[in-house]
Amino acid sequence: MPFLKLIRFHNLSIIVLTQYLLQYLILVPGFKSAGLTPLLDHLHFSILALSTVLIAASGYIINDLEDYEIDLINKPEKVIINQYISVKNAWRMYWSVSFFGFLISLYLAFHVRNFPLIFIYPTAILLLYFYSKSLKKSILWGNVVVSIFCAFVAGIVIFAERHNILEMKELGKDVISIFIFYLLFAFFSTMFREIIKDIEDEEGDRKNGCQTLPIFFGKTTAKWVGIFFGTVLLLILGYWISSRNKNGFDLEFCYILFGIISPLVFSLAKLFSAKTKKELHILSQISKYIMLSGILYLLILSF
Repeated sequence: MPFLKLIRFHNLSIIVLTQYLLQYLILVPGFKSAGLTPLLDHLHFSILALSTVLIAASGYIINDLEDYEIDLINKPEKVIINQYISVKNAWRMYWSVSFFGFLISLYLAFHVRNFPLIFIYPTAILLLYFYSKSLKKSILWGNVVVSIFCAFVAGIVIFAERHNILEMKELGKDVISIFIFYLLFAFFSTMFREIIKDIEDEEGDRKNGCQTLPIFFGKTTAKWVGIFFGTVLLLILGYWISSRNKNGFDLEFCYILFGIISPLVFSLAKLFSAKTKKELHILSQISKYIMLSGILYLLILSF
């Protein structure tokens, strides 16, 4: 269905999966141990997840609208605008999704008396709008915005329940450390992938006047920047696994080592020698797998 492709339904599913795993495998068990009740019941947590999904969906729509010419060069087989959905209808979808999302975020903020939530939604929408209009065509700024939003997916969950987390005392510190790890993992893994994608899409970006990192400084410099973010991610994973490894080669240790660290090391080793669009696309897919593997790590962590 063209609309589901336009809003990247599979990516939205990953957002929902991430938030539900964090809420019900990390936060809720911690609240129960501390004798606390979550501020968000099942219905209202689902509304929170829906508002996040609508933010992301609006971002994907405006991105496809603004990137139409670029996508015709970089990925013509995936273009939806003017192929299946007209520009006029795409704009209608964008405004409808954005407005509906704002309404439910407004309701949620008043329901939990967490009024700062009112400002998060329009801020995120505006940020993604300016990302698609100009920031993504500049050096690093667009990459940073996308990475912040990926971290926001986890951050909004803990922000909504921050009062309860503060009441958890020592147990709350453990929960916060898990969320900090996930915020950092989401940010740096996304930055790593974004740099690879910029190098992969250089041809289309250059023809449309973009000033991305590989265009402005060259592919070699862009690869070194990508390696930098990948190395920082590797150090974060190394620190995390060493701080939690008390039982030797247990399931958690093996999962991080072989499921996340190994493909990351492989990507870092191959990135500098990658020259063709196909090689870069493979590395982009591996980096996407690393991100998904990090999300599924929550299943291991919950045990």
